Amino acid sequence: MNKKYLLPFVIVLVSAVIIAGGFIYINREKTAGLNKEKTLSSQEAAQKALDYINNVLQGRATASLTEVSEGNGVYKINLKIGEEKYEFYVTKNGKILFTEGIDLESSPQITQTPETQGTPTIGNFFVSEDEICEEADKPIIYFFGSSGCSHCKWEHPIVENVAESFAEYISFHNNMDVDTDMDVFSKYSTGGIPMLAFGCKYYRVGSGEQSGEKEESEILTALICKLTQNQPTEVCDKVQDLVNQIID
Repeated sequence: MNKKYLLPFVIVLVSAVIIAGGFIYINREKTAGLNKEKTLSSQEAAQKALDYINNVLQGRATASLTEVSEGNGVYKINLKIGEEKYEFYVTKNGKILFTEGIDLESSPQITQTPETQGTPTIGNFFVSEDEICEEADKPIIYFFGSSGCSHCKWEHPIVENVAESFAEYISFHNNMDVDTDMDVFSKYSTGGIPMLAFGCKYYRVGSGEQSGEKEESEILTALICKLTQNQPTEVCDKVQDLVNQIID
């Protein structure tokens, strides 16, 4: 699995009860009087964090310790999950696991946002102000996802089936478990998947599970029909009501 996609998957699992920038309690003991509690060795604290992470992963992947170091009053632990490497931080009493360390003496880093922010339209898609992107005079349909993401696994076959209906009219870039077209991905997403960008005109981060498979398929079909000027007609005639609702 590509690291760009595996990292959000791992963080979501480990951070089931975390608020971004916060921390995880890795045991159920009271935390009052932390300064009076026993300080664990770096290996003891790292092992405790490792056991916690593997318990959360529940066999989906296996974390292993590669290195542990001390600094700024905490232990930094380097892990491998699958074939990828990650950093976590754990307090010296072995009770709090951080998913991100922030150096308060460094310059603040502003969270990146998509370059494009458009007007909402059907299916929770947004309409960009970009020109329609094409390949061989056909609009490009981008899908980005990972097999480690349950929402991607739900969305992916629907996108594939819809794309097959437009085989002669679109160029389908099926980026499942690959890291191509990252310039497009970073333009319309801050890292979330699944991400769909149709002709660089209509884009969405997230799946259509709340709508259901049938409605999602119709929405995707209508958006592509808008890009292909309602071709093929045997496909697009069935969703004209939706096509007419799409904001240009």
